Amino acid sequence: MDTLQAQRAEYGYDQLVADFPSRVIMALDHLTSDERAGVAAAVRAFARHEVEGAPIPGSRSRYVLHAAPQVRVIVRRVADAPVDVEDIVRPATLKTFADAP
Repeated sequence: MDTLQAQRAEYGYDQLVADFPSRVIMALDHLTSDERAGVAAAVRAFARHEVEGAPIPGSRSRYVLHAAPQVRVIVRRVADAPVDVEDIVRPATLKTFADAP
């Protein structure tokens, strides 16, 4: 967790990514070090427009990033603003919401 926050400045994307909300920090605590590294790489690449996320249906500014085989990151991009990391979830969680009535 602290490493990801430190990397924001170290890798030069501190102006590209907003501070993480508490639920994201808590989710990061439950990931392996490889999964945390995947989250950092995915968010950094998205913030730099090196990769595109999968658009979330019904939302014009929210995307899902594949950070690791079992980790997805929900982000929001608004023009001229840092990328917001809104949540970190497992694919099963996304499927539960997709299948909900």
